[in-house]
Amino acid sequence: MRYYTTIIILAAALLSGCATLTGQHRRTAYVSNHPNIPVFYAKAIKGGAIMVGMTKDQVAASWGNPCGWCYGTTKSSWGSTWEYNVFGSSTMGIGNGNYVYFQNGRVVGWSS
Repeated sequence: MRYYTTIIILAAALLSGCATLTGQHRRTAYVSNHPNIPVFYAKAIKGGAIMVGMTKDQVAASWGNPCGWCYGTTKSSWGSTWEYNVFGSSTMGIGNGNYVYFQNGRVVGWSS
């Protein structure tokens, strides 16, 4: 029994490390390929954060793509909402749904 517990812990550690590296690589690559974005957005993206005024591409660079099948990912006449972190944990923590709200293609707020 102890053997299986050790295997599960090691697998979880390896998988979480891969996700972090992939996210960091995505963020660094985006900033490198977009040298004209404002410095404060570049710093936020590199740190895995979002800010009011960011574009959808910038949010996707920082947090990854939103859940494509989730109820909270919607588009309406007033704007759109992206949902993240539906099940379990991610780089944003443990919980059920972090929402990013857009108007005219720019972040106007978020909740977690």
